[in-house]
Amino acid sequence: MMVLVSVLQARFKKRPAPKPLHDGKAMSLDEFRKWSPEDGFKYEWDSGFLKARKMIQPSELYIVNNLLRAFHSTSAFKEGGMLFSETVCPISEGKYRVPDISFFTKAQIDEGREGKLPVASFIIELVSENDTITYYDQKLAEYFSAGVKCVWLIFPESRKVWVFSSPKDVRICAGDDSCSAAPALPDFQLSVNQIFSVS
Repeated sequence: MMVLVSVLQARFKKRPAPKPLHDGKAMSLDEFRKWSPEDGFKYEWDSGFLKARKMIQPSELYIVNNLLRAFHSTSAFKEGGMLFSETVCPISEGKYRVPDISFFTKAQIDEGREGKLPVASFIIELVSENDTITYYDQKLAEYFSAGVKCVWLIFPESRKVWVFSSPKDVRICAGDDSCSAAPALPDFQLSVNQIFSVS
């Protein structure tokens, strides 16, 4: 019996968190664009080096589901636009980011089919407890400099959404506050409670 208990304890002992296998690895842009990581992390490309980021977690899928369901009622969706998860976006010549969620128009989707990498006009990031504000401050500056028109930072832990219309203009939303994706998607708006709804 003691042997069985020991085996079960060893099996269910908390395992260390997985670590990215390719963080800091040198890679050409061409290689990066063709590469698919296999370690459960997403990678951004920064001047020839990979930077690991956590992917959307299973515990956050309900948030993504709520966003996608709300998006389906927009005119952008009816015109062939779509929200995509973890898609490579060029930010500058030396930097490619992989936002959690990005909006692309039908024309941009067609450009992608031709091998071009368009810049999303609307981006959503789900902020994890390990992310720093300095990281997002840099990201926001890069996004808006590249032509992004609206960014939402969603904080699952505190159930808040920071809505940016520029790197300096932010509206902090909670509860029944409405989050708008204007000017990128004027008719895409939902409350924070709707974003975090589990019904």
